[in-house]
Amino acid sequence: MSRSRTVIRVATWAGLWLPGLVWATNTQLGQIVLLLDCTTQVRWSALVSAIFTVLALLAALVSWRFARSAPLGFGSPRTIRFDAAVSAVSALVFAFALMLQTIASLMVSGCER
Repeated sequence: MSRSRTVIRVATWAGLWLPGLVWATNTQLGQIVLLLDCTTQVRWSALVSAIFTVLALLAALVSWRFARSAPLGFGSPRTIRFDAAVSAVSALVFAFALMLQTIASLMVSGCER
């Protein structure tokens, strides 16, 4: 498989695998960073969640750009567009979940949990 095909595949599915990994990491860090939030009085969990939300939105943007353009000579353009669109929409779902985790960590401090 050539480099361009690999880049196309990774970019097409970036909205599905990257936000999923980021969300799982954020969920685990949300359990670990609570002590740090309480002792330093800085909302590290909210900051981490906000950064991960931006990463999920960037992955959605990458997938959406590939959904709008059909690469030539690479399978069916309709299939690639559909895969990229599904990937972009799922990235938005993960970004929404991450945004809710950000809001929750801003509302409740680490000491109250």
